[in-house]
Amino acid sequence: MPTVPSQHDAVRRTCLNAAWVTSQAAVRKVDPRARDPTTNRSLYPWLRVSVPSARFQVHDHRMTPTVYTAACGYKETIYGVGSTVDAATGTIVNQGTIPGTFVSEWGGWPTHELTSYVNAILLQEVLGYDVSFVHATGTYATERMSTMGRGLCTPTHLNPEVWTSSQMAALKVHANESTMANVGYWGRSGLYTLQANVDDALRGPQSTLGNLSRPFSADFWREFTLSDDLIEYFSIDRHNRSRIAKAKYCPDGVGGCLDGCSKSYACTLHEGRGKSCMLVLIMRWDYDPGYLQAIMSNRNVPAYFCSAGDSNLQEYVVETMQRNGTIVFYHYVPDMFHTDNPGKFARILWPLPDPAVVATATGTFGELGYGNPTTNPVDVDYPQENLMKIYANLLRSDELLAHYLNQFVLTQLDVTTMLSSMAAFQADPATTQPANFAAACQWVRSNYDTWTSWLETLPLCDIRRHMTYTMTGCNTTFRRVSFAWTRPDPTNATLPFECDGGIVTLPGAFQTSKSCEWLSTHENEWTAWTSAPPHCDPSFFAYTISSCSEASTREVAFAWNLPEAANPARSSECTGGVALPANVVLDCGYVPYTSSAFVGIAVLTSVVMVLLTGLTALVVLFRERPIIKRSQWPLLVLMLLGGYCLCATVFLFGGPPSPGVCGGRPFVASLGYTTVFGSILAKSLRVYAVFNQKAMKRVVITVWRALQWFIVVLGIDMGIVAVWLVVDFPHPISTTVPSTDFHGDIDIQQCRSSNFIFPTLSIFWKGLVTLGGVYVAFHIRKADSDFQESVWMFASSCMVIVGGGVMLALTYATTMSPVSTFTLQAVVILLCTVTHLERAVDVSIVGVGDGDGAHARAQVFQVARCDADRSVSIEENVLHDVVDQIGRGENGAEQTNPAVQLAAALKWLPDRSIQLGRCSAHVLGVARHR
Repeated sequence: MPTVPSQHDAVRRTCLNAAWVTSQAAVRKVDPRARDPTTNRSLYPWLRVSVPSARFQVHDHRMTPTVYTAACGYKETIYGVGSTVDAATGTIVNQGTIPGTFVSEWGGWPTHELTSYVNAILLQEVLGYDVSFVHATGTYATERMSTMGRGLCTPTHLNPEVWTSSQMAALKVHANESTMANVGYWGRSGLYTLQANVDDALRGPQSTLGNLSRPFSADFWREFTLSDDLIEYFSIDRHNRSRIAKAKYCPDGVGGCLDGCSKSYACTLHEGRGKSCMLVLIMRWDYDPGYLQAIMSNRNVPAYFCSAGDSNLQEYVVETMQRNGTIVFYHYVPDMFHTDNPGKFARILWPLPDPAVVATATGTFGELGYGNPTTNPVDVDYPQENLMKIYANLLRSDELLAHYLNQFVLTQLDVTTMLSSMAAFQADPATTQPANFAAACQWVRSNYDTWTSWLETLPLCDIRRHMTYTMTGCNTTFRRVSFAWTRPDPTNATLPFECDGGIVTLPGAFQTSKSCEWLSTHENEWTAWTSAPPHCDPSFFAYTISSCSEASTREVAFAWNLPEAANPARSSECTGGVALPANVVLDCGYVPYTSSAFVGIAVLTSVVMVLLTGLTALVVLFRERPIIKRSQWPLLVLMLLGGYCLCATVFLFGGPPSPGVCGGRPFVASLGYTTVFGSILAKSLRVYAVFNQKAMKRVVITVWRALQWFIVVLGIDMGIVAVWLVVDFPHPISTTVPSTDFHGDIDIQQCRSSNFIFPTLSIFWKGLVTLGGVYVAFHIRKADSDFQESVWMFASSCMVIVGGGVMLALTYATTMSPVSTFTLQAVVILLCTVTHLERAVDVSIVGVGDGDGAHARAQVFQVARCDADRSVSIEENVLHDVVDQIGRGENGAEQTNPAVQLAAALKWLPDRSIQLGRCSAHVLGVARHR
């Protein structure tokens, strides 16, 4: 089936062509491309060829997929954009595209068609809205513009010409969702006859068309009530009723109709007297329903009102004119029928329209039946009616469209001019376009000054509303932002389509260091950069922090994110503002292994470890010597091994944090500290167990027993550390904090646990071990110096307290550089370690060279306790005095000869009046043996 574009689509965007633009520019002596230098707006924005495509869309939520379908109850015909019809029958084949278009109602009579096409030309070719047409009557215009009833299936946006007087009751039902305003010109219905009939009736008896007793004014209503001559002159009997009475235009029972005609009560009475009634030919019942019928019935004019339909009425009137007949008919102005037949019709005047009487019209007739009186009281002529335009309120959200619809007004002269043009085009065989469109187009072309005053200027072009931007390089060091018009002009892609003025040239692409995420969320800020670069601020430069150097420093180097190629000291994306900061040198968060400080401390620590190795070798070498043996040399070796661990801790304080370093620091430090002080505590407990006995009895403390004490002390501490490392391992983490040396952040590498409980427990246990050692040392302070270690135990504790305080201060309370902190920590650890272990081991090592004297003192000590099982009692403090006097002569000088020492002791004992009993003989025997 061949198809062709619909009547509306065939003329879409064909009016305002290049020839018209050239002609108007020449007549007005203007340049259509001229712009206002202050705003960049076009001085003649509407003096252009028709826009080739839609610029805007109408947003209507009622446009669902089911609208304008039979399933929804749609009965009217709609012609959308691209609609086609059957080439042979004109039946619509494809509705075309409707959503997004402006839907206008098409009434089908000339003035409505002309007004509709003027509106469509301006909307489509000037403003840029596609227009669809719904062929429908105006009776339900407000309902179709509502969100109820017909508005759900046949939604429309505008009816440009509505005769409201006869339809107001129906229009008011849904009037709250639409706006009604004067379209500008007026209309008036009335009763007409032929001018030839008026002229003939004035001839009276000389009339060639009837038998008149006198001259009659056939264009005045009273003549129809004073004599039957005019009734007979226009009698229905002169016409073929089947030709003029169509029941489909006035069904039986509607408006008092029967077989397509109704009649006045005066006609019923007239026929009862054997007389005929005049014919009044009307179009259809629903045109000004009941008004004309009520006038003539209430004025006692015997008449038939036969409905012939619109075109049939006009054809029959023309036929009557051609055969020189008589006729009275209903019609209205403005209309093409009067334009096509100028001067051939005469309006029959009725009493002037009194508004109060007009308002009483009920729009009914034949309420009491065919040919009976009417209850409609109106009996005056038709009033002049301001024709209305009705548009949907939802269009108010579009300011440009709403402004145009409010301003759209055609005068009476405009309409009559277009009707005349339409008649001329109809008569011209050279016309290729429909006459109604050609007349409307001619008016638009000729009235540029009129319709341009109805249009609101397009908005100023704005980068955020009328441009789109594209970001590239989101994963590179810089982003490139380029621009394009959201809707470029189809005739010139460099110009915008939806706006005018402001920014009329696309900004050039620019590069920026800002991230794509930042650009997406800060449009209001960076869009201003298209006209002027921003002021420089810290966000436009970046800094890099070098790795730790051998000097244990890091350099912070500043550079613009996008420097100029010729001058890196200047930014290519900003101007003014802050200057690029100078480079900054920062301390590292740790001491690198390659730094001179670490190397120096490592050498010193190695020397200490060599010293500890030598001491360990001496202890092992002389382990059988009494003084070493009595000091329980395995514990001395453990003390020295603890010193090794403390020295190893110094190495772990250097270098970047790592899992091994972070776990090794608490483990090795705890192992070293507790090994040293655990050994001292075990040695002190041994002396305490021997000399703190109240009874003089033999007490044996083996090495294994002392080692058990040591293992308990060490095991608890290492257990705490082991649980710490398992449950809350101090992982190496990098923390970003604000720098105090420059405006920015730095990363600090640290070993950190999630809580402080395990470090606290470990420190607490070490404190208990230290305090326990001090406590035991205090209690054995009077024991023989060969056996008790109170002095250096106390001194060691003091050193630990002082050293620990220094370490805590360096760790938590100072802001020294990492190199200084590391150096002081290492020195404190090494100093305390060397001092403590040297003192501890020196007591025993020095005693190796004094082995005989020590042996003599031991024998005296043994003598003093030799007879404990025989209940010999010697006060312990006296025993200590004895031991103390062994090494001194009469003058108190130090003696090294064992015999002299023993003699001094024996001499001293009687002075204290100590009864030695049988042990005295043993003591003397020992002395003689020595």
